[in-house]
Amino acid sequence: MPHTLKDKVAIVTGASRGIGAAIAERFAAEGAKVVLVARTGEPGGKLPGSLDETAARIRTTGGDCLCVQADLASAADRERIMGETLGHYGGIDILVNNAAWARFGAGYAQSPERVQLAYAVNLFAPHHLAQLAVPAMKARGGGWILNLSSATSTRPGPAPYDPKDRAYRFHTTHSPTLYGSTKAALERLSTGMAMELAADHIAVNTLAPVEAVASEGALVSGSIDDLAHMEPVEAMAEAALALCSRPQAALSGRVALSLPLLRELGLPVMRLDGAGPLPDFKL
Repeated sequence: MPHTLKDKVAIVTGASRGIGAAIAERFAAEGAKVVLVARTGEPGGKLPGSLDETAARIRTTGGDCLCVQADLASAADRERIMGETLGHYGGIDILVNNAAWARFGAGYAQSPERVQLAYAVNLFAPHHLAQLAVPAMKARGGGWILNLSSATSTRPGPAPYDPKDRAYRFHTTHSPTLYGSTKAALERLSTGMAMELAADHIAVNTLAPVEAVASEGALVSGSIDDLAHMEPVEAMAEAALALCSRPQAALSGRVALSLPLLRELGLPVMRLDGAGPLPDFKL
């Protein structure tokens, strides 16, 4: 393995399962010291996956990681995440804001509590963690911030509406309006910060699957229909690696989709251990 991220320190939120766990494992395979962040510390939660299980897979293959159990909706917990990272590893080079909160349903009917929680986890937390990370990144000469987005950030078209249209059916059944609005805001925040931090050699990008990854959270959310284009979690991990290792001046300010980005860069989808291409998958 080339150890693209040797001696780099990376925080990955939502690392107990799904895309976050895959990114953490892929980064660790490339030599990164990974801080794993999630609410679920031990096995036995509502969904499969935990920080302990992700850490065990990383350590089994010789990787270095630190588990920080935290609630991303809490500002105090966000400050603690950064404090434990700096205390344990002495700095930070990469921040991957992957954790998200979603409840699908009509946007007009979402309770104030759900709206506040969605924006707290999906927008305010990435912004706050970036604020906390930037001074440490500047001290190390630069860094990478990657915010995970979603295809639901795309605005639906205007009337007249066709009830047979897929987007119409989605918005009138398992509507992504609230969740998609948080991701649209995150994309605008990210592209602006990319310009603001360019002179400091800090890249800021967003990354989303083309449509869907069959992660544990997505499968129970109701957000995947029978027409969804499915991609392996390894594709998101490989695209994340590219956005957190390439020269900052060349790859920043992107609102990227995983598979088109990998095709553009001429990169294969690798196994999470980096030992070879993912079998039976072609871009």
